[in-house]
Order: sequence, then C-alpha cells, then structure tokens
Amino acid sequence: MRDWESFLDLHRDGVLPQRGLGRIAPLVKESKDALACQSIEFFAERLPPREQWRLYPDFSARAAFVDIETTGLSAGYDQITVIGLYDGDTFRAFVRGKDLDQFPAVAAGYALLVSYNGSTFDVPFLLATFPGFRPRAHLDLRYPLRRLGHKGGLKEVERGLGIHRPDHVREVDGFEAIRLWGEYLRGRRQALDLLVEYCRHDVVNLLTLARTVTTEMPRVVGFSSAAD
Repeated sequence: MRDWESFLDLHRDGVLPQRGLGRIAPLVKESKDALACQSIEFFAERLPPREQWRLYPDFSARAAFVDIETTGLSAGYDQITVIGLYDGDTFRAFVRGKDLDQFPAVAAGYALLVSYNGSTFDVPFLLATFPGFRPRAHLDLRYPLRRLGHKGGLKEVERGLGIHRPDHVREVDGFEAIRLWGEYLRGRRQALDLLVEYCRHDVVNLLTLARTVTTEMPRVVGFSSAAD
C-alpha cells in the first residue's frame, strides 16, 4: 500500500483499525483533494522542514529556482545586488538600481521557490528587502541533499555530482561576487555581466540538484521511485 487511493480503499472496506490508521483517513482524503486542486500551501504548512522535498515532484511545473548575490552576509545590514530566477526554461536576473523591485511580483507567479541554503541566507534577505513578500512554499535543497550524503557548499555539492562550470566562472564565489559588484559601481560593466552569469549558473544548476533529490530521496524513505 503506497498510495492514498489504496489506503482509502482499505479504509472503506473496514480493513484498517479505526483506532490506528483508520483515524487518519479524513486527512488522507483532504490531502488527496488538496493535491487535485494544486493547493501547495496545504502541504507546505503540514510537512515538517525535513520533508518539504516531497513538494517538488508534484509542483515542479510551477517551481522556480532562486539565488541572490549581496554586499555581505547580514540581512539586517547588507543589500541584495542581484537576484537570479530560473523556471526550468527561462533565466531572469533582477539587478539593484534597475529592476530589483519587480522580483516579488514575478516570484508570486510560482507556487514553489527552490534554493540552496535559502532558509538561512536567501529567504531572510528577501524578507528584509521586500517586507510584504512571502513565498507560497519554499524548498531548501541543502537539507535533503545532506540526508543523501551530499554535504558542503553549493559548488562542492555540484562537483560531487559531476556538475562542472565554465572556467571563467569556476572560481567565482560569494566574496568575489561582492568585489564584482563594487567594480560595477565604479563603472566596469563587464563586472556586472560576470556577476549575473555566476548567478545564472547557481540557479540553473539547482534544477539538476532538485532532480537528484527527487530520484534518490524516495529510496531513502523506503520507496523504489518517486512515482511509487
């Protein structure tokens, strides 16, 4: 028994003990209805943080990957310089002083935002920068990947999974991103181009990481595939 319909069939047949599994039949039915309505908020509110990865298989078509570049590490003091958003087809960069303020409206069009270490970095910065902004649901890939044995920063995890970046952005990191923004402010347009490209690789590569989680995590929790 690995799906809701089979569970509900057993409940209707009176097979499940009413004081045990039978007591959760109403929640299973409610969950089935919520999925049919594509209500991601229903699941995001009920799944514990370590299980938020379960959102991705059913909401991937309405998901977008997000990554930010900043002037430092403090959401209360530093500023976002670039936000990268990628929906699996199209990448868009929102740049401070140009169109950064458009990010909340665009992001609101997606049911699920996916990040790497966003729970402790990207999301706090976004909430501080856009006080009225709240993602409908957020998946931080760092935690399911850690459960799968893929530990470290984003680039370290990428290398472990065989993901390679072009030579000219391979050594760019968060501190280099700060320097590039400073150079752009001093008039070097190419610095912004490199910063945006670095951010683009950050978000585009998250798609591969999300697919890795979708493929591997079901086996960890006892299912042979995400479709079971």
